[in-house]
Amino acid sequence: MRFLITMNMPSYSNNLVHQMTVEHDSKSLDDFVEALSSNEFVIVEEFYKDPRTDADYYSRGHVALNYRYIGKIKVLTHRGALNER
Repeated sequence: MRFLITMNMPSYSNNLVHQMTVEHDSKSLDDFVEALSSNEFVIVEEFYKDPRTDADYYSRGHVALNYRYIGKIKVLTHRGALNER
């Protein structure tokens, strides 16, 4: 399932918060929150928007996500394509 996560930590460009688009094998938002609550780190696959189309996404690989810095999680329902680079 794909999620948009707002992190309460500075971004690369020095914004106070930043957002990540990630995928996790959770079947629902509740399942994802349970996985986060049960583990200090959860491995997710991170995706970036393709700057050429601004609609497609491409994988940036897997990252370990620490639940302590998450401010908000939203299920992404739009149909942007996920591409491998």
